[in-house]
Amino acid sequence: MRTDMRRGGVWMDVAVVVAIVSVGTVVAGVLEDQRPSVGPIPGCDVVLPAEEGFSFSIGSYGGRYDNPDYPWLTATKASALSTALIESLPADVELEFAPPSNSLVFQPMQIYPEGVEIAEGVTVEDISGDSTASGVVGRGDVLAPLVVSVEEWDGEIPPCVEERVDERTTLPDGTVVDTLDAVSDSNGRATHRRTAVAYFTDTLVHARTSNEGSDSLLPLEVDEVRSIVSNPELRVTAEVPEGTPPSPRDCGSYRENPTLPLSKNMVERIGASLADQWAVVFPDTQSDRPIGDLVLGSSGSGSACNTVNVSTQTGSTELSIEISIRDTSGQRNTGAQDSSGVSRLTLPDGTVVTRRSDDTPIGGQPSEWLSVLRPSNTLVQFSFGDGIEADSLVELATAPGLDL
Repeated sequence: MRTDMRRGGVWMDVAVVVAIVSVGTVVAGVLEDQRPSVGPIPGCDVVLPAEEGFSFSIGSYGGRYDNPDYPWLTATKASALSTALIESLPADVELEFAPPSNSLVFQPMQIYPEGVEIAEGVTVEDISGDSTASGVVGRGDVLAPLVVSVEEWDGEIPPCVEERVDERTTLPDGTVVDTLDAVSDSNGRATHRRTAVAYFTDTLVHARTSNEGSDSLLPLEVDEVRSIVSNPELRVTAEVPEGTPPSPRDCGSYRENPTLPLSKNMVERIGASLADQWAVVFPDTQSDRPIGDLVLGSSGSGSACNTVNVSTQTGSTELSIEISIRDTSGQRNTGAQDSSGVSRLTLPDGTVVTRRSDDTPIGGQPSEWLSVLRPSNTLVQFSFGDGIEADSLVELATAPGLDL
């Protein structure tokens, strides 16, 4: 059964996953003397005929780490899974630089509301319970999306199904891995895809890479996709190394910016400068992630940002920072304070500092917003709560090395 769904803003084919869920029903409903003739598949004792497929789409629903319904997926566990996945890639395969949600970072599980309409015969339980990591990988000039999902699982190994599996491998530890290298056709469009599913005793790992076109090249070979899902560090029970930081989160303004994408080298450069200045301005302040570990903004790619939880003498608060270049000519007008509670100050070197207090609490704490427009037209923006001094953030934002 082919099923398309939307998770985390990325279209993905989870045909194998849903087929696994439904195969028990198929087995129960097919009598031996009614089963069509099927060919053998290497490694398979039982082979079921291909099923008639269908497609459907579903909206993206937000989730969170540390969900009590899925206690195994903490923010640090997701980070450890992401590291293990990236390290599973062949040495000559590169991950495209992108925001976290498209950089093979395992995302929180989708939490579907009660009564959500999916498709006839498909329930929320069929499509939920897995954390997904998406990204674009390349080898030379060949690029393709890679989607990997991990979920807790303790079921029986299903029979092989034609057109879903073309080889089954049993590893020395008993783990079963199904692979497929095939071309499918949907609405007149051919897609070359390679998939692998690993059945650990406690975990189900599924990976897929694909490109449009029956003769399209893929950066990962079948055995390499098999190797990825076979990595025991992707199991839900694999230990999280001590000191693992939480996964990076998508951040930045939710609007497109008409600027060229920032390069990885650029983001790393300004991140290093930010980290150096942070150590000077906030020497006694702890954060759950290094402040200089900037990522591309989630909407558009002309900004670099980070969101961290900061521990201060008065407690903990969330701090977000975004660095970008925008059309900000209107912000250079000097003014004391307007009726909306926004105050603006111009420093001697032409830097414009704008501050606003938000009367609407976020997470039970008042929220402050600060922007620092440097003479180069680089805009550094913060949102923060109690315990962080705005003047210290201005000092941080005016440090050398942050100009884009």
